[in-house]
Amino acid sequence: MTLSALVSTTLAFVSTTVSTESAFAAVTKSSLTDEEVYDLQSVAADAYNRQDFTKAKEALTKLIENEPESASWLEGRAQVLVDQKQFKEAISDYSRCLEIIPTKDLGAEARLRAGRALAEEGIYQWEPALVDYNRALELATTAGFRPDPYVLNSRGNVRGSLNDWKGAKEDYEGAFAAFQSASGFRNGSSTTQRLDGAIYARSNAALATAELGDADSAIKELEGLVRRAPNSTDVRAALAALYWEQGKRESAEDLWNDACGLYFGCAQYKDLDFVRRIRRWPPSMVSRLENFLQVR
Repeated sequence: MTLSALVSTTLAFVSTTVSTESAFAAVTKSSLTDEEVYDLQSVAADAYNRQDFTKAKEALTKLIENEPESASWLEGRAQVLVDQKQFKEAISDYSRCLEIIPTKDLGAEARLRAGRALAEEGIYQWEPALVDYNRALELATTAGFRPDPYVLNSRGNVRGSLNDWKGAKEDYEGAFAAFQSASGFRNGSSTTQRLDGAIYARSNAALATAELGDADSAIKELEGLVRRAPNSTDVRAALAALYWEQGKRESAEDLWNDACGLYFGCAQYKDLDFVRRIRRWPPSMVSRLENFLQVR
């Protein structure tokens, strides 16, 4: 069984707003009728699914005002705030949730800490985020859950931001293994969304390998991923940058042109700020890509 803390913010949001019975702690007596509470839940969930985060937050705030000790509503609003990039407010809601939930609810604490860590990443609070991810994984193990691959991958990102690329690579490889062993990972000739997660984690591991000085091994990994994930711009851009550095100019150009011809194109990878800050490539890989782009 896997604790899917970050599998899908939408699914997590819906799960926390399905019923007031899912609240983690005793709540104060409601001044709203059950019908009014249900209507606000429906408004919040519908607005969130339409990405109308302002309306979703308004509905959840009314539910919180009605039941201030309900961690369910607070967690739902925290998730909305993350999507609005209001990270400090999200951290506050997650912290309040952690004060409310029963101390023995290890799964809930693990999920909340993973959510707070994501918000902490949003304002570059790497050390607090690492503490929360560490605790989330520890609690999940204690509660009998398998390590969540999304949380492992996120912790790898934080470790990379702290320049611990060896630790980051270990987490990315752990995330890849966890995705591979996930129930329903493959179903006949089809694949689940976790295949995308596995490819992403493996690509991250290859980038970390390059950062650690083993470009040849990174190239080997990325070459395998190009065959396995032919629609990945990220993998092709990374391999093109490494090929260019090694003097394989024609192969690099071919890969880049292929990447630009894909559905999502290569525009984002021409933006080094995106590659560095959003995609969070390691410094040496950003430099390699910059060198490649400068001569094109």
